[in-house]
Amino acid sequence: MSSLGDYFKQHEEQAFVVKAFLTILAIIFVKKYLSGLLLLLFLLFPILFFLYIRMVAATEGVSTFDILKQHITFIPVPRTERDRKREVFPWVTYGIILANVMIFYCYQSARGTDLTYIRDNLLFLPHAPEAWNIVASAFTSIFLHGSGGHLWGNMLFLWMLGAAVERRVGHPQFFLLYLITGLVGGAAFATTWFVATGEPGHSLGASGAIAGIMGIFAVRCYFKSMTVPIPIVWPISFKFTLNSLVIIGLFFLGDLSKGIEQMADVSGSQTAHWAHLGGMVAGMILAAFLKLGKEAVEERHLEIGIKAAGSSVGFGGGEESLRRVLERSPDNAEALLHLARIKSKFSASSEGAELYARAIDLHLKTDPAEAAQTFLEYWKIYQKPLAPDAMYSLATLFQRLGDCDTATRCLESVIRSTDASPAQRRKALASCAFMLDKMGFDEVAMGYYEDLVKEFPHCDEAERAYARLGRKRPEAAAETSQERKHAISASPAEIPARPAVPEDRRKTCPACNAVMRQRRAGKGIHAGKLFWVCSSYPGCPKVIPVAE
Repeated sequence: MSSLGDYFKQHEEQAFVVKAFLTILAIIFVKKYLSGLLLLLFLLFPILFFLYIRMVAATEGVSTFDILKQHITFIPVPRTERDRKREVFPWVTYGIILANVMIFYCYQSARGTDLTYIRDNLLFLPHAPEAWNIVASAFTSIFLHGSGGHLWGNMLFLWMLGAAVERRVGHPQFFLLYLITGLVGGAAFATTWFVATGEPGHSLGASGAIAGIMGIFAVRCYFKSMTVPIPIVWPISFKFTLNSLVIIGLFFLGDLSKGIEQMADVSGSQTAHWAHLGGMVAGMILAAFLKLGKEAVEERHLEIGIKAAGSSVGFGGGEESLRRVLERSPDNAEALLHLARIKSKFSASSEGAELYARAIDLHLKTDPAEAAQTFLEYWKIYQKPLAPDAMYSLATLFQRLGDCDTATRCLESVIRSTDASPAQRRKALASCAFMLDKMGFDEVAMGYYEDLVKEFPHCDEAERAYARLGRKRPEAAAETSQERKHAISASPAEIPARPAVPEDRRKTCPACNAVMRQRRAGKGIHAGKLFWVCSSYPGCPKVIPVAE
């Protein structure tokens, strides 16, 4: 037994599937042999549920209403858990639903519509087979339904599963898989019906294609949960959550049982169970061929890590899962970010800082807005600048976002860095001086302009600095600088001269060595007074009164 436990500990995915399979067997056993107990539980469920809610509320010290919100729903249909992947809109799924609804109700609303043409040509197989309609009906039958219940039952399942699959496989591939599994499902039903009866079968409906999407979902999204509503008091239902593999497995076994009865002519069912089975098996095979299972394993471990990063306890398993993701995909920015959060949860750590830095660097290339948010989160914990190139990129990003204060802090970190190249320092000095000048921090800006012309007297960016300092560019520099790509449009004579800032009016923070800025208090007992404020504020709260 211990060896079996060790095996499943090393092979978590197999253990996950075995648990789902055992749950299916337990549900079937209870349904078959303990149905009387199930009925009693169903009748007593509302009372047991409210007793449970009161007990949880009392134990956790929260209101009964808050617990009720977590466990009840007014939507009496099953659905998948909220999808973390929301960046891709599933327009193919919604387009297919719209097309099916429009086709059905257009035929329903057309008075005197002769359904013979549909029966003879558009079902699969058609009742009046010809070369053209045998091929065409394989596709048209997927978009036809026999009744409103048939239509909306299918569309409900497509809505539940299609969006999640489409977001992961892409729009064109999703539509292609939908058609292929629909064709296989129709062919499976026609074949089994012919074998059972010796007559051609005729089917319509999207069930085979939707079952195919269900099969792909079982491989690509096997880790996701589904919510099944259990009625309490109309219209309130209890949200009962089960792993999607359990629900899909129950559907598969139900279709298999009904399909066998149908072939034996026992059930008399008009449902194309073998279309469901054929489509689902085809979906699973296609998902395996496309190697969607590997992506699913990575996403499952990523979701475990995300939940652990947001939890105050029990995050050890999440850390292990995120490391597994990074073994497969070292540049997975999401995994890096959440592992950084876990490693920084209770205290700063060198590994946490490194993980944040890698995540920010990757987000700068793919998602600048996320990079900005991640940097602010990192700075709140570590108060330590990143590499000069990253800080300069962040400064440009924050300036574009309108956060000039954070942008100047990033630039000042580049200026102070001993690892910055001369080009990085030059650009940082010029940009920081210009930005502070626009923000009204004249004295600090003049200091940076002074440093710029002192260190890089002949650079293109120095043109503005000389103008703001009220100086003339040295003649030698003027003769050698033939290409001034960033020269200002106005001549120095047209710009009001500003005197250079004396050294005693430039101040360095004694706490963190950052540049300090003069600011005047706007309210409180010190309103109107001038203070030196650290540029790293609120990270560094150092404030020094200015002797006026």
